[in-house]
Amino acid sequence: MDDPRESYLGLESVVQGDSSQCIKPIFQLHFPDAATVADLTWGKGRFWKWLGADGPRVVGFDIEPMIGAQVQADYRFVPVATQSVDVAIFDPPFIFSPGIAGIVGAKRFFLGAAAAGQRFYGGADNTKLRIAAPRNADELHQHTRVVAHEMRRIARYGMIFKGQNLVTSHHPNWWEYRTMRAVEESLGLLPEDRLIQVSPAARLRDPRWKRQMHFRRRDAIYLIYTWEPQGGAT
Repeated sequence: MDDPRESYLGLESVVQGDSSQCIKPIFQLHFPDAATVADLTWGKGRFWKWLGADGPRVVGFDIEPMIGAQVQADYRFVPVATQSVDVAIFDPPFIFSPGIAGIVGAKRFFLGAAAAGQRFYGGADNTKLRIAAPRNADELHQHTRVVAHEMRRIARYGMIFKGQNLVTSHHPNWWEYRTMRAVEESLGLLPEDRLIQVSPAARLRDPRWKRQMHFRRRDAIYLIYTWEPQGGAT
């Protein structure tokens, strides 16, 4: 993927690989001059394995900064000034199935009914906020509406969402459609681009994927939004 034109041709591209292999061509094609990035759900920083000395400076935000993020914060109240970064990225906690906790190996992603307790972490005013993690697709949808406004506020050039459609007979969660609709209704924006990731991750052995009722069961989706910079802090 040294040349994004060879493997990533823009709208509706498909990339087989991990998150880092997908984010790299997105930046090469859409944000080649980005100098600063806000990763609002840092996790283990898996997006940024490709970065070198000449890449953008990434600031990681997370509710659990002990795993590598630089700033402990709620992604709905990002403690940075308006128009102070070039790009913002949001990879939401979309896993709600009880059996996934052991497979993923991180309790922070298991947000289902058995983990319905609330978490405590610092917010924009550096105080302790009582924030409940999303426990289902509807709650995540509400979070997405709020975080879209925050990303539009802080980013000069654009934002990226990553997620997955998890559709069964009991839980029809079309994440992609709901996210695009939320952003269009809230901000009047449509995606500039859409990338589909076919992941080779071992977690795809999870029986939950076998119950998926759409043909792209193993895929993750990236929605890329761009805009012209507006006035604000730099």
